[in-house]
Amino acid sequence: MSQLETALAQHFGFKQFRPGQKAIIESVLSGRDTLGILPTGSGKSLCYQLPTLINHKPTLIVEPLIALMHDQVGRLQAAGEKRVLALSGQIAPPQFAQILAYLNVYRYLFISPEMLQRTDVMSALKQLDLGLLVIDEAHCISQWGPDFRPAYLQLGRVRAQLHVDAVLALTATAPNQVRSDILKQLAMQNPNTIADSVDRPNIFLGVEMCQNEQEKHQRLDQLLQANVGPTIIYCATRAAAENLATVLKNAGLKAAFYHAGLDSHQRDLIQRQFQFDQLQVICATSAFGMGIDKANVRLVVHLYVPESLEAYYQAIGRAGRDGAASLAAMIVTQDDLNRSRGLAGMLPDQTMIQTVFAHPDIYRDFDDPQINLIEAYIAAGFSLAQTQQQLQHRLAEKQTSFMAMAAFVNESGCRRAWLLKHFDSPSISHHAFCCGPVTAEVLEKLETANVSAHLPPKHWQAVFRQIFR
Repeated sequence: MSQLETALAQHFGFKQFRPGQKAIIESVLSGRDTLGILPTGSGKSLCYQLPTLINHKPTLIVEPLIALMHDQVGRLQAAGEKRVLALSGQIAPPQFAQILAYLNVYRYLFISPEMLQRTDVMSALKQLDLGLLVIDEAHCISQWGPDFRPAYLQLGRVRAQLHVDAVLALTATAPNQVRSDILKQLAMQNPNTIADSVDRPNIFLGVEMCQNEQEKHQRLDQLLQANVGPTIIYCATRAAAENLATVLKNAGLKAAFYHAGLDSHQRDLIQRQFQFDQLQVICATSAFGMGIDKANVRLVVHLYVPESLEAYYQAIGRAGRDGAASLAAMIVTQDDLNRSRGLAGMLPDQTMIQTVFAHPDIYRDFDDPQINLIEAYIAAGFSLAQTQQQLQHRLAEKQTSFMAMAAFVNESGCRRAWLLKHFDSPSISHHAFCCGPVTAEVLEKLETANVSAHLPPKHWQAVFRQIFR
């Protein structure tokens, strides 16, 4: 047994690494900037947790969502790690200042890209000898940064100001363009890219084009009547998620809606209820995704066409994390496809950017997503020319991304092959549980998986593996 395997067994109780984990850990321990691309549910957090324990230096982890930070903090604390902190705006100012004065006592520091814009935070972080700077869900740099979180585009500048041995970017979705964006924006030096196949062979990819909304909802009803297990239904809007949840509850299902308009307590309650099987179905917008780690989700349904294959893959990655047969079903109409095509072109134009830059005070109280985006660029320190360049480039990227998504929907052959090609993963041969129409045979396999998932564990150690995996 190598030293790394020994450390793995000592700290986590595992006998062997999952594919890709060991190579990533070896890379960062050698001081190499590293881009790690592993499929959803493959244990990416271990790739920074174990090096932290080995090199005895604190690790700074950039997370896109406060809920995701708190989830990671909770998991580490449950495993016995007390030197862990989520540095967020939810901490009261007097306590926040005190924490900044004693950051060196923490082993894991979780933070948002926006928090790294604060001078007091950066001043405190500059005093630390960091082992790793980790960018979790690193695809957000490419997909979220230009769209509505420009602070992601400043992470390269942040990295240059910190004393850090290596940078580790982790993601499940990184075709060549996204990889390039990550490496460029993080100013990664002599980077080592380690990629495992993104294929999730236990997830059946079903895409069905319906003639109209009535047929679409009839098909959804048929899938829900199969009762294959815990289900997530992604809707295009908050209103659609709320309306569908109401319909399902009236039909006798334990359903709830989830979107960014709910407060943090409501979102946390719904996540916990779903986690502990108190809810059967979650009707959600794309806000319900990252950080959801429920092992036995059997069915993920899209009732709209996502903006990109990256967004689609992230969403369906909630299914089948226990390795059992699961279904990703997209049930849409031609109108849904056309609507998403129109949304792919919705970013501020040059005139709007110039106007808001010229009169920022006038537009500060406007509740408009496009104006809010421009103001976020101003707050992040971007000039007019830089903002125009970023948004123009992003518009072209969004349109290209949607074309790939539309091609996937309209594909007449193997959709899994198309997906794997997009993510530069090795292709596989089409098989019975691969992709295509959602037949009775597919649903039968899901029902079998759901029954197996409810069998009691054979040993108490299996319970602990499930909790702390």
